[in-house]
Amino acid sequence: MNENNNSNPARVLLVDDMPVNNAIMSSILSTMGVSCDLAQSGQECLDMCRKTTYDLILLDHRMPGMDGVETLARLKDIFRQTGAETPVICHTADEGKSYISLYKAAGFADVLIKPVDPGKLMVMLMTYLPGRDYSLPSDAEKNKHISKELSSLPSWLKSVPQLDLRSGIEHCDTAAAFMDTLTVFLQSISEKAANIEQFERDKNWPMYLLRIHSLKSVAKLIGANSISEIAADLEYACEHHEYALIHALTPALVDEYRSLIPCYEKMIPIQSKKTKNTDRTVLFIGDDSGIVGRGITIALKDEGFKVIAVPAVPEDILEHRTDANILLYYVTGDNDHIRVISTMLAEICRDDGKKLCLAGDPLDIAAAQNIHNREFISSVYPRPINLYKMAADISDYHHMYLGKARTRTILVIDDDPDFLHIMENWLSSSYSVDCSHSGHNALAYLDRKRPDLILLDYEMPGMNGEKVMQRIRSNPANGHIPIIFLTGMNDKEGVMKLLGHRPDGYLLKSLPREKLLDSLQRFFATL
Repeated sequence: MNENNNSNPARVLLVDDMPVNNAIMSSILSTMGVSCDLAQSGQECLDMCRKTTYDLILLDHRMPGMDGVETLARLKDIFRQTGAETPVICHTADEGKSYISLYKAAGFADVLIKPVDPGKLMVMLMTYLPGRDYSLPSDAEKNKHISKELSSLPSWLKSVPQLDLRSGIEHCDTAAAFMDTLTVFLQSISEKAANIEQFERDKNWPMYLLRIHSLKSVAKLIGANSISEIAADLEYACEHHEYALIHALTPALVDEYRSLIPCYEKMIPIQSKKTKNTDRTVLFIGDDSGIVGRGITIALKDEGFKVIAVPAVPEDILEHRTDANILLYYVTGDNDHIRVISTMLAEICRDDGKKLCLAGDPLDIAAAQNIHNREFISSVYPRPINLYKMAADISDYHHMYLGKARTRTILVIDDDPDFLHIMENWLSSSYSVDCSHSGHNALAYLDRKRPDLILLDYEMPGMNGEKVMQRIRSNPANGHIPIIFLTGMNDKEGVMKLLGHRPDGYLLKSLPREKLLDSLQRFFATL
């Protein structure tokens, strides 16, 4: 095993055939200060390990073609030839709990069960990558962010007992996103509550189940936890044909649901004042107090950028990792420190699709470029720097490269208009978003337009998600479009059934806004 410390970043390989799983797992690792390379098959894993010696490998067991056990056997041959002693951890779904002893007997160092618990992952890192400091965002950091967002919410919301505002911010990430989502939820209560009652009276259980299932997911997003919990109980009752329980609980659900109607009138003037923020931001890493640093900041601001300045310290950089799409590192310090910071920034750019520029003394820039992933350095500006040319170049990067991510088109297919509205609000700041309310509507859309990604509700009346995906993939003109299922199912049986249809990934409808956007960004970065 290679010894690792904070000045010698660990090299971790994550192997999973589902891009979205890779994206989520690499995101968890990044919060702990660990970057990783990604592979989507056993063969790709073998090819990468022939070229690079990794400190740790997280290997999915259930992969098409060469599964995890066969891949591990071939990895052992490579290790014998190279002399590597790399621990390989089996990364498997929940049913793998029953086979932990078998995995270890096959040669895995340990077993990590999906969905991954960050605390257990940290224990794995501390066990197999000793000598390094690992930490999740502290409770103090989380509380600071949440408190800041809560403080910007209207004061009257704090007196609404049905809403857990903290839970809503945790899911939506920002106060603005929470208010958008809450407005969509509130404006359709009367119609949706009446539908639930009508479906119950008519004993139209398929439609009742769909409406309850949708309400459960959306209510959780805004912190209406009691409504979400009652809906979950009703969903269970409907699935198990416990109709007496349905008749007993439905009145309580719609009463609590309707009790939120008065909030909507207070929301209308707030929503009319909304303004959209721009993401034209540069993260300046280094000393911005000197003459050159101040000059760079002034030139960027004159070019229309917002500049966030942080010292070249890993903790400070990670804290502001998501605040900008362009990173500008003003390189100073000893060579070891420069290489550590440069490696970290290049890996952030690789994982998040950002752009990295270097400025400073030519010798310092040369030290920054002396890293294995130097291809993620977009441009360099040695002293003396033409500040305004540099600012103009960065503006071009913003339009030429980062603009591509925002022009990607996502088609969201869901029978719930509220959920479609929420997705449009959440995604439209980064993507072009089109919505279809049914499978037939989506197929007609695909006759005239080709999105870059389809987010497909798995549970819809009439043509469900499975049938829609089959129709899309049977058409050669559309078969290349990646499809990610949106679902409220998080039980083992439901998820395994869903994955059996071989989508390009799946996302829970209750996923917080920040994690949804992060998952999509990382998914596109793997294409």
